[in-house]
Amino acid sequence: MSRAATIGRRRVLLLGSALAIASPGRAAWALEQLKIGSERGTIDFSIGDSKLFRTTGSFKDWRGMIDVDRADVSKSRVDVRVNTTSIEMLDKQQTDMLKGADFFDVDKFPEMIFKSTNIERVSEDKLKVMGDITLRGITKPMQLDVEVADRRPDAPPGTRYARFLGQGQIKRSEFGMTKFVDVVGDTVDISIRADAWR
Repeated sequence: MSRAATIGRRRVLLLGSALAIASPGRAAWALEQLKIGSERGTIDFSIGDSKLFRTTGSFKDWRGMIDVDRADVSKSRVDVRVNTTSIEMLDKQQTDMLKGADFFDVDKFPEMIFKSTNIERVSEDKLKVMGDITLRGITKPMQLDVEVADRRPDAPPGTRYARFLGQGQIKRSEFGMTKFVDVVGDTVDISIRADAWR
């Protein structure tokens, strides 16, 4: 091989190595960051152990990010932040009561946060999302059972990528909200319905 050919081959190898270093790997390409929020979704809740007597409400201002790793779902992450001052009940008296110090204490704790710690695929369209929920300065584990529908992986930015329904439960007494537990109940069912977009 001539000296010029050898030099040319070395340049090609060096260029290939540089491109390999600069280019993201398969895992990086598989990671997709999606947005969710109150403009395209709802967070509703109901309080009470009895199906005959339940108090319902919702949060009108919230936002979140989902990092989806299609190559390895266990590496995906969810982060949701809720403005507790946006709570809305059936009437104003109920809303004001739940904003007060005996319940959400929104002046002192204006944000509720959920962060995933582990995600498992249950089936093609169902996921188990384990995480921590922080409410009134107290952090407890929480599980969300999530169903994914209407996937559109090739959707352009700003349009729907998929629809999600997440459902979970907490005990309000674990977060210091013990008032009327004997009357209304302790269990809070939480439902998140949202479109996710790039």
